[in-house]
Amino acid sequence: MTYFTVLILSYTLAGEHLQSKILFPDPKSCGDALTAYYEPIRAFDKNSSAHCVKTNVLSKSPRPKPRP
Repeated sequence: MTYFTVLILSYTLAGEHLQSKILFPDPKSCGDALTAYYEPIRAFDKNSSAHCVKTNVLSKSPRPKPRP
């Protein structure tokens, strides 16, 4: 079964702690996008962080597909 995965970005901007969450259909998609989202943020905040968190919500139906 495939579960939604959330990319969580934590950073500080103008003294304010911010957090962004982006939803992906699976852990691989989140991992593939991690660098693209994180590098621009890390460029202005070296103390920022980013990680993928798997949820308990199914992203695809567990029902089998009918045969052709």
